[in-house]
Amino acid sequence: MIAADITDLLAGFRDTRLPSGVTRVQTRLVGTGAFPLLAHAGAAWRRLDPARIAALIAATTQPGTPRDADWLALLDRALEGSTPHAITPGDWLLGAGAAWWQPGHAARIAAAKREGLRYASIVYDMLPFSVPEHVSAGLLRAFTQHSATLCLLADHAICISEAARAEFQLWQPRILPGISIPTDVMRLDARFEAAAPTGPVPDEPFVLAVGSVESRKNQLGVLRAWLHLARTHGETAVPRLVIVGIAGFLAEQCEQLLASAPELRRCVEWRRAAADGELAALYQGCLFTLFFSHAEGWGLPVTESLAHGKVPLLADIPVLRESGGAHAVYVPPENVQALAEAAWALAHDHAGRAAREAAIRADPGLRAWPELAAQVQATLRDAGPPPPRDRARLALGERLPMGLPPAPDLPALPPAPLCMGALLREGSGWSHQEDWGCWITGDGPAQLRLPLPPGAVLTLEMEVLGPGPGNAGRMRQTGGAWQDWRLPGGSGALRLDVTIPADGVLVVEFDVQGGVDVRPDHRRLGLGIASVTPRERRRWWQLRR
Repeated sequence: MIAADITDLLAGFRDTRLPSGVTRVQTRLVGTGAFPLLAHAGAAWRRLDPARIAALIAATTQPGTPRDADWLALLDRALEGSTPHAITPGDWLLGAGAAWWQPGHAARIAAAKREGLRYASIVYDMLPFSVPEHVSAGLLRAFTQHSATLCLLADHAICISEAARAEFQLWQPRILPGISIPTDVMRLDARFEAAAPTGPVPDEPFVLAVGSVESRKNQLGVLRAWLHLARTHGETAVPRLVIVGIAGFLAEQCEQLLASAPELRRCVEWRRAAADGELAALYQGCLFTLFFSHAEGWGLPVTESLAHGKVPLLADIPVLRESGGAHAVYVPPENVQALAEAAWALAHDHAGRAAREAAIRADPGLRAWPELAAQVQATLRDAGPPPPRDRARLALGERLPMGLPPAPDLPALPPAPLCMGALLREGSGWSHQEDWGCWITGDGPAQLRLPLPPGAVLTLEMEVLGPGPGNAGRMRQTGGAWQDWRLPGGSGALRLDVTIPADGVLVVEFDVQGGVDVRPDHRRLGLGIASVTPRERRRWWQLRR
């Protein structure tokens, strides 16, 4: 069986009901009906009713908010109709989304792999490593851990473009030396179904630019090109520019330029969100589309443009050559003058543009989503032996941070064991990872699962935080005696003597006795763990020297 994991999709729908980027791909793939659908809920894997998930996905095209009662009811019904799912050795689980933001989910997948499950992940890009100047420091740190977790878990990587595969194969050996994860490419050359056009469109000629407004997408270059056109040819001669996308990293650069240039305030319209029907109307009514990005994993707005029969004007970078193919018009990347000239020429070459549109309609070069799903299934059915399950062990004397790893000094990356925190925490009692470490709360069991040299006799040293005076609890190596601890508040240290089992896996259990209320924090905090350091225990004859 090849099942799709949609745990992250259901969790994300609690905050937003309008799919974008990764979630648009995920909903289309799972919507094909090609994969049984699984989610982790109530401390177990559950198989979901595909009809209920289809109804939920269909509702994403309708107007509304994630707080609407009808939407929340659909979400609740999706889980209510589920059944327990038992892991069968040899089955595949496909991570088609971005589940790495969910606390504890990596450990759940690791636990399922210990039962014989094989795990495949779609790799959308490695952009935070290749163009770190276009992401925040926080995202770079989170992506560092995500990438290490992916390389420690994935038995197969399915990249969305040849460019993404080249990037993955460049960085993967740096993350996990000595291990080669099999990779294939599933190009996102898929036809997005056209929604019924609804919503307002400009009553004048306009050009459409879709994508979050952030430095990597380079809408700043687009705005500068439009400002050049307005000042060169006059505002009335320049098509209106409609930008559709949320504000992202360094969007304030675009906001400042829009606020400062009167011509742009009159020539440019920025819509921060658009439902499928509104976006379809904009695609249908525009002269052409424009995508001037510095770097992409694929470039979904290009595919959407072709699906609507519109010519995309693109930055000439390899990945956009993949997505745009023969139908796009290309300009040198980062060349604002060339972009302005190409946009002006395309806007006024009515016959040439019409010929290009006719060629797109005749053969857009796009596949149906079931074809992409079938490609994934064939890839995994034919996959060879997976890489070893345990791909990194903790070194004695090495401090293991339980918070986010430090920002990498690219191109160097921290060793994988320093980024393993998400894989080591098991149980519903762990809260989300923070910069300094991670809290154990009163919400359920909490364990640390530490891969260490088999048979070693160690002392586990832990840097810890207490939520308040008098906080107490207990801990033990699984199968051993409980050891009580009490923290007077603030920071401290705990030590636990352990013997590593023959399989090389130490499991440490914690009991925080319900935790402590610390207002205004909504959690019942028990024990905060900042780091763990396994040290060889000194024997009595060593101490006598």
